[in-house]
Amino acid sequence: MMGPLMIDEHLERRAAVLNLLLPGGGLVLVGATTSGVLVGLLFTVCANFALAAVLLFPDDLPPLWQNLGIGLAAGSYVGAQVRLRQTVRALRLAWAAAERRRVLADVQLHLHAGDAAAALAALEPLREHAAHDLLVAVRLAQALTAAGRVAEAGQAWAQVRRLDHHGLYRQQTEEQERRRADQRRP
Repeated sequence: MMGPLMIDEHLERRAAVLNLLLPGGGLVLVGATTSGVLVGLLFTVCANFALAAVLLFPDDLPPLWQNLGIGLAAGSYVGAQVRLRQTVRALRLAWAAAERRRVLADVQLHLHAGDAAAALAALEPLREHAAHDLLVAVRLAQALTAAGRVAEAGQAWAQVRRLDHHGLYRQQTEEQERRRADQRRP
């Protein structure tokens, strides 16, 4: 199974330009085919209505209908640009979440295999998130404990305790505190 598409700056720029020229085309380029086709069809219908009302039948349609056609075409054009931004943001978030899951799965495999150094190396891309992500903080604390880095592990378990508002890892943090207290005793 393929994960979410990684949206880099170049692809995002190309999609934005394409979407400006052909509303919905940028969505298709970033992989949101159904949304792109629907947005493109909506714009096409609205633009054709506006052209017909203003250029083909200006005497047959009252100004209200002409203005409505122009407004619908402009609104669908702007809506296409907004939809592209929303889609790109959603794809970036989905890619980041998939990457987080992949890294945490790798760390878990290394920890189960008893390879603390590999677990710490695998965790490096997410290490900055340990300050606010409970699961990353737990895996970091487990890896540091397994690596025998006592001082850093103590700080990591303290961070887990601060982040664990629901007590999911209370038993593990208390166990680690007891071990550290036992190690400090003469």
